[in-house]
Amino acid sequence: MKRSKIKTILIGLGRIGSSLETDPYRKKPCTHMGVLQSDWGKDQFEFILGMDRDPKKCESFQSFWKTQAERVDCDPKKVKFPKSIQLAVISTPSVFHEDWAIHCIRQGIPNLLIEKPVALSESGAKRIQKLASQYKTRIWINHERRYHPSYRYVKDQLTKGHLGNLKSIRASVFTSAKNPGLAFSKQGGGPLLHDGTHAVDLLHWLIGKPKLMEAKLEHPKKGAIESRAVAWFRSKTGVDVFLDVSGERKYFQFELDLHTDSHRIICSNDGFQFFQSESSKLYKGFQSLSPYEPPGFPNPKTANAFLGIYEEISQVIMGKKQTMEGTLSDNIEILNMIESIYRQKK
Repeated sequence: MKRSKIKTILIGLGRIGSSLETDPYRKKPCTHMGVLQSDWGKDQFEFILGMDRDPKKCESFQSFWKTQAERVDCDPKKVKFPKSIQLAVISTPSVFHEDWAIHCIRQGIPNLLIEKPVALSESGAKRIQKLASQYKTRIWINHERRYHPSYRYVKDQLTKGHLGNLKSIRASVFTSAKNPGLAFSKQGGGPLLHDGTHAVDLLHWLIGKPKLMEAKLEHPKKGAIESRAVAWFRSKTGVDVFLDVSGERKYFQFELDLHTDSHRIICSNDGFQFFQSESSKLYKGFQSLSPYEPPGFPNPKTANAFLGIYEEISQVIMGKKQTMEGTLSDNIEILNMIESIYRQKK
């Protein structure tokens, strides 16, 4: 008997929804539609319809993908969905995530994949969680690095103790205000909520929810979105975390620098580097960190996070897997961590 495919709609046809697939430098697929239209995606999902409030985005989407797109009202409550939809992917600007999620849940769509952040506030995420619990809706949040084979390798090796005992983490997310998208507007939040949320998610994934020790926000002018956020967290096991998120750089850089008692691991958009303690060639009687190639590390040319999250969605919907990575409860704690920084107001 032929297996039925998962009927899917895509709400929001902008960068992460579709248009970044034209970036010649990015590893494909790198968007939601890119996955759904990949050879693997077409075997798992039946794409029904793309939706956006911008008619130009709808036209561009239809022209590129040769499939249907529909302009929809800004108010989700006025939008009706095709029947028997099993998965809704919400990739609208952040300010609309909560309203679309609530509408999809009330319309009976049983599975949602929502772009980060799930809502603009912890209270908004809790409203989604409460309604999803009533309707028994499954929700994934697209913190895709949790599904990247390289990050999963590092977490697995740390969990097994193969990389020593974790002592500290330096997390940095640097972007440019000259090309911010919605990252510096009321719609997208500042760099901490818009881009830094990926780093905060990984920190939560690696060490659980830590306690905020100290934080500082910088604003270019009174009443403006923050231009920089720095914070010091400490986990229950004593791991110190130093977070630096800024929108005032002339480049994009995402990096976690992990130090254990015997290793250093750099996880970056530029690649991964591993160092281990060995007898020093610089100082007699000392130990130094030397670079090495870890056994079993995933091939960077084939590793893809977007495929990972959609593979889990497919397996869960088809009943082949029960557990879900990155739950809504996790994301509520992540938003709590971010809001704890905002509350400092130093």
